[in-house]
Amino acid sequence: MPKRNKKKGKKEESASEEEKEEEEAEEEEEKDEKNDKEEQDPKEDAEKVAESSDPSGESAAAAASSSPPSPPPPPEFKAHTDYPPMKCAVVVQYSPHSGLPPDFCQYGPTWDKCKPWCMENFPQYYPELSGVSLEDAKKTAEDASEKSKEKLLPGGKKKRDASPHISIRLLTRGGRKCCTTVTGLDGFGVNMEDAAKKWKKKFACGCSVVKDNAGCDIIEIQGDVVSGGDLENTLCDQFPDITPAKISVMDSATKKKGKGK
Repeated sequence: MPKRNKKKGKKEESASEEEKEEEEAEEEEEKDEKNDKEEQDPKEDAEKVAESSDPSGESAAAAASSSPPSPPPPPEFKAHTDYPPMKCAVVVQYSPHSGLPPDFCQYGPTWDKCKPWCMENFPQYYPELSGVSLEDAKKTAEDASEKSKEKLLPGGKKKRDASPHISIRLLTRGGRKCCTTVTGLDGFGVNMEDAAKKWKKKFACGCSVVKDNAGCDIIEIQGDVVSGGDLENTLCDQFPDITPAKISVMDSATKKKGKGK
């Protein structure tokens, strides 16, 4: 009996040792798993933070698409010695607004007008304008052209057009010969050829349309038709828009040789 008890005691001790070893192995495995989890946790936390800030992941792509495109790289500068030799003359195209070459238009006084032309025909000279709207540039050019047509006084006030006025002058030429000139009829929309024909019959003298030294059309009547006031009365009767207040009789002078029509 005692021998059997000893054997049972030994078996129980061996079984308990094996259980202890298994428990120790399990504890070590649990420790290793905890360590592995701790190493993975920071990465998972970072991913969670990124997902919380951008849960769908689409906003990053949308932000990238909404951001303006990067401007094209500036053209590389090359010295004239690096280019191949010229075989023929280069035809340079000039701006129709300023008359400058396209790469010099930005220094001219009409850059607003030249900008759309340069953007359409020579964009390589102005890479900084790659993101500028061509339609906006054309509108700015139209506004600039309209402003240039208007003549403004200091303070931005528009200059009133001068009211039309008629000047009559008696010119002497070589002794007793004289002639009468009438200027300013074109301001009233008078057909000078018809007026010259009518006056030729009325005053029974030569009458024609000629150009003065400034290149303007005037009517020249042979003889003196100023003294009696006949010409002034005729103007007011034939043309209702012409009043005596709009007629001036100038001092007589010596006729200079002018240009014929």
